[in-house]
Amino acid sequence: MNVDVVIIGSGLAALKAYSIISHRRNFNPLIIDFNPLGGVFAPLGFAYKYPKIPIFIDHDVISAFPSCNFTCYPIEARVLKEDNIIDKIKGFAPFNVQRLWFYELAKKKIACFSPQINECVLKSLSIYNYMIKKIRDSIRKIDVSNQVVVTAQGLTFRYERLVYTWPLDILIKMISNVGASDLLTLLNDATNKIRYVSIYARSYIVYEKTPNAISHKIELYFHGTKASRSHTIIKVPIAEHTILLYALTSYSEYYPLLPGIGDKIHSELRKHKVLTSSMQVLDYSDVNIVYGLLNIPPKEALEKVCEELKKHNIVLFGRVAEWREYDVPSLLFKHPLLNIV
Repeated sequence: MNVDVVIIGSGLAALKAYSIISHRRNFNPLIIDFNPLGGVFAPLGFAYKYPKIPIFIDHDVISAFPSCNFTCYPIEARVLKEDNIIDKIKGFAPFNVQRLWFYELAKKKIACFSPQINECVLKSLSIYNYMIKKIRDSIRKIDVSNQVVVTAQGLTFRYERLVYTWPLDILIKMISNVGASDLLTLLNDATNKIRYVSIYARSYIVYEKTPNAISHKIELYFHGTKASRSHTIIKVPIAEHTILLYALTSYSEYYPLLPGIGDKIHSELRKHKVLTSSMQVLDYSDVNIVYGLLNIPPKEALEKVCEELKKHNIVLFGRVAEWREYDVPSLLFKHPLLNIV
């Protein structure tokens, strides 16, 4: 099957790419991914469509989301246990990362949050779920010489352009033909230089039986020692009796994820009285963000890969494809438009 533009991925970058391409010259893009639309933006569950991870927007840019109902809160940060909190957030990895999102949040005075951020992002991009052409599948190989994508289920798509939004380090496993030896050499060089720290998030929807106990602010708790696996706990009030509660831990080859980590985190929340007897857990979810924090690789290595890929009509787009930390407004509104059509 011939397709104008194949987009690999379904997260925020893929949706942004889809929006740009579908509004240009009547191109018909196709998204291929095994995940639901939205990636980490996808809602927590069928009953409660809240974000799986906390995504905050700065007060000065919320006007860019006219369809979103943001609530802005003051931020209060507390330290449960002192020590090297930054090292713990990095999963004790011996390299620097581009952004320490949670630590940065603590330094702000105010942040804005919307429980329906997934829906309002789609609206801001002028696309809706029913409009999006998508195939739930994975990628077996990309034949860059013949511009063909083969999926795990055996579907074949010949493309004019390809937008790649999945992690950069797995692209090399998909490129199959020998004609791309220069590309494979550059990709191999770049992927040998990239590192990441993973994040595990336990997310709760909590009903507070005593509404006076709800603080109308974002509460951050940091724990810096190895006595607790959680390094950051975030509480966001979203209604008179309702709180979204997120507990985050980082892991890496230097600080592996423990078996039964979700139950351990739950016990820690009870121990630190973040979850109390007056709170009823309505629902919870566990999320693994494999590429949680990205290291700082040499810029030249990434630029060479991008240039070589463009020769084969492939564009890297988005956070983990470009290996560059973007906040939501930067990716949606400030990122240069895709120069592919």
